[in-house]
Amino acid sequence: MTLSCGRREGKRAGLRAAAAGALLALVAASGASAPRAEELRLDLDKAIELALASDETLLQVSQAVAGAEGQVLEARSNALPQLSLTGQYGRNILRPSFFLPGEFFENGSGSVRIEIGEDNDFMGAASVSQVLWAAGRVSAGLKGAKEYLASFRWRERAAADYVRFAVKQDYYGAGLASEALLIEEKAYEAAAEAARIARAGFEQGAVSAYDKMRAEVELANREAPLVRAKNARELAFFALKRRCGIDATAEISLVDTLAAPEHPASMEASLAAMRAGSAELRALEHAALAQGQFLRIAKAARYPILQLNAYYALQTQWSNEWLPPDELVAKSAAVQVGLQVPIFDGFRAKGGIQKAKADLRSAELELERAARDRELAVRQSHLSLENALIQLAGREESVKLAEETYRIALVRLSNGLATPLERLDAELALTAARVQLAEARYSSRMAQAYLELAVGSEAFKAIDGMHEKKETGHGTHR
Repeated sequence: MTLSCGRREGKRAGLRAAAAGALLALVAASGASAPRAEELRLDLDKAIELALASDETLLQVSQAVAGAEGQVLEARSNALPQLSLTGQYGRNILRPSFFLPGEFFENGSGSVRIEIGEDNDFMGAASVSQVLWAAGRVSAGLKGAKEYLASFRWRERAAADYVRFAVKQDYYGAGLASEALLIEEKAYEAAAEAARIARAGFEQGAVSAYDKMRAEVELANREAPLVRAKNARELAFFALKRRCGIDATAEISLVDTLAAPEHPASMEASLAAMRAGSAELRALEHAALAQGQFLRIAKAARYPILQLNAYYALQTQWSNEWLPPDELVAKSAAVQVGLQVPIFDGFRAKGGIQKAKADLRSAELELERAARDRELAVRQSHLSLENALIQLAGREESVKLAEETYRIALVRLSNGLATPLERLDAELALTAARVQLAEARYSSRMAQAYLELAVGSEAFKAIDGMHEKKETGHGTHR
């Protein structure tokens, strides 16, 4: 009976070992191993480049910039002469007629029908108009259009900053998922080896049935986290490929790792850079300036407009030839100066001024709100990055301690001074420490990304470069 139970236990152990090997092979084939030749090796800079070229929101903002450029051309046209040509040709199938009393022609009573015109009728004219003075409407319209164009160009930069942040979020998320999968693979391999050793020790009578059962249960419990980590990595890579405009079926591998970032520059330097170079704030500033020009246009509605007009016209009718004879061609030309003075417009100008003032104040308040929110975001992200870096240092030390504890447990176990349960506890602690370290690296990288978004990419690069030179000058190498 004991022999039969031992054989059944041996069979089960063999099946578990085979299942463990198959699961590891499946995970390795899923892409956790070294990248294949057809895979796209993607670093962070390349991912950002691809996303900037394919992001739909950024492309929409680019079209808004093109539209604002068109508005500048439209506003500039009001300062230039307006030239137009008009022409009209008609063929009189039945000539128009009118009637006169017969007494006019000494024909007695009744009426006489008289046809007018010829078979062919042509009229052409050329006209030109030029605004001489419009109380600042033209210049204000052009300046307002230019301010709006500048605002949309800064909005395009701000949208690019958000795209960069989103790429970093997905890229670091994919990196975290990849590290988590590697950690789970190592944990599964260690659990499988521990189960094998426990079974061998049990057969030799050196390991209790409880320790063997505990090792086998831990191996079974490691399967679900491994599958979850594999699926999480696949989902993270799908999100990254979508963000970068890469086909979902394409194979990619990450080049950059979750290395710890450097300590940021001082908070005062970050705040100063944000105030001077934030794309979002610059966009709102130009939008407020544009509203100021629109207020000028609204106020100018109370003042007159002086305009110069000139035209040259030609009119002719003829019947029997291809071209009209010279004596049937009539020409006219004139130069006119017109002055339009508003007297009473039903309070339209007053209402327009009131609305323009409200729009201007609203734009100024939006700028103030954004500036305060941006300053708060810089302070929060700066402190969050410092917290993340401190926590990261502690996690790194925890991993070193857990690795040493696990090594000692293995040595004690091989010398018969410890039980498999102690080794299992050390392995669980090491796995948890490695996961916490990967999460701490991800958190520090995301904290840096939040700080860069709050400051503005270009401004952040400038202060980061200055900070790097300063540290290098003091002997610290990045």
